[in-house]
Amino acid sequence: MPEGYISARPYPGTTYRLKEAAEANQLIVVRCAGCRRMVRYLASDLLALLGDPWRDAYAPPFPCSNLAEYLRVRMHSPMPGDYGHLVVRRPGAVRRTQTWKTVKFGDS
Repeated sequence: MPEGYISARPYPGTTYRLKEAAEANQLIVVRCAGCRRMVRYLASDLLALLGDPWRDAYAPPFPCSNLAEYLRVRMHSPMPGDYGHLVVRRPGAVRRTQTWKTVKFGDS
């Protein structure tokens, strides 16, 4: 059985915070080794969404729907040639969803 999340910090003993990654305009690249899916996030988007500036930038922001224990996180500083070519996940519009429940006729 895999151990779970293993940090990929470049320097042991140091912590790299989400706030620092957002200030450096970095992309957070999350890859699942099990299902081979790769997703790029803007660190500033994750900072606004997760709300914790002191969160470890190398901690996976979301679990993989298939295999959460195989996630690897790395930082990527975009180069000038990356603009307009890299696919990045950004927050979309928030929608309100109506839910339904099944009850017997006459019950609330």
